[in-house]
Amino acid sequence: MKTKSKFFRNLGKVTLVLSVLFISSCGSDDDGGTVIANVFATLPADVLDTYDGELTYTPADGMGIVAGVEGTATISRSGETYTISFSNEVPAITGLRFIGEDDGNYASVGTDGSATGISIDDDELTVGAAIDGNAWAFVPN
Repeated sequence: MKTKSKFFRNLGKVTLVLSVLFISSCGSDDDGGTVIANVFATLPADVLDTYDGELTYTPADGMGIVAGVEGTATISRSGETYTISFSNEVPAITGLRFIGEDDGNYASVGTDGSATGISIDDDELTVGAAIDGNAWAFVPN
C-alpha cells in the first residue's frame, strides 16, 4: 500500500509540472509588453550525475511501454545543451536548456515548443516530458 501511495504522490508532482507548463504556454506573445531575454544556466558539475528513481515511458506508437520501474537518469552536457539518458532502453531527451540560480534549483526551458517539465531541486531530478507523442516521467525514490 505504501508503494501505491508513493507512486501517486510522485505522479501528482509530475502532473503539477506538466500543468504549469501547459497553462504558461497558452499566453499570447503579441501583447506589446517588454520582452525579457532568456538567460540559460550552466549546470554545475555536481548536477551532471546519475539519479535513481521510478521511470515511466510511453512511446508515441504505444508499443514498448515502460511503466513504474526502478531506473536511472543521467544528465550530460554537449555544447550549450544537455541530455538526459535513461536506463531500461528508454530513449534519451536531448537539446535541453535550463534556467536557475546557483542555489541548486533548476528548471528546463522548452527551446523547440515541446512540453518538458524537468527540475533539479536539492539533488533530486524530476522529469515530466511530452515530445512528439512520446511521454517520459521520472521521479526520485
